[in-house]
Amino acid sequence: MADGNGSGNYDQITIQGQAFRVPIRYAAGHSLNDGEASALNQTFHENLRNNFASKVRDGAEAGVPHDTLQQQLDDYANDYQFGVRTGGGGFRGDPVMTAAMNMARELVRNAVKAKSMDADAWPASRISQAAKALLEMQGENGKILSIARQQIETERATAKEAMQSVHELLDQAQA
Repeated sequence: MADGNGSGNYDQITIQGQAFRVPIRYAAGHSLNDGEASALNQTFHENLRNNFASKVRDGAEAGVPHDTLQQQLDDYANDYQFGVRTGGGGFRGDPVMTAAMNMARELVRNAVKAKSMDADAWPASRISQAAKALLEMQGENGKILSIARQQIETERATAKEAMQSVHELLDQAQA
């Protein structure tokens, strides 16, 4: 049984409790036909919808403007990678870098608007590139990273304090 690309590589999947050998059909650099590209784009869009739904719900409840949510989705889509299980942002697992990137992106967007530059010439990918360059230019002790660190520490301290209050309430409820 061929694997669809002649490499002879197989994987194993379980269907109804039974193990089956299946070909590994795609590899990095593989050219896609129209149907494959369509299927991947559909999966990509479904993943964006599923992974971003709570952010839209929470944002709508908080009165976040649609344009802001669109910018956040553009950033998320730009950084999205199949198979990486996170909330996106390009700096997975590091809340300080995520906050710093968000700040840097907003600064770049504001500068593009202030200079009356063509917004279409600045899609999310270009905004992200400029934001990354800005953070790199400022370095590890730059102003944006310093503010992001302070912000995350404040959020952590607030969450810790709130959890203490929650535990007190629960203790009172049990008494």
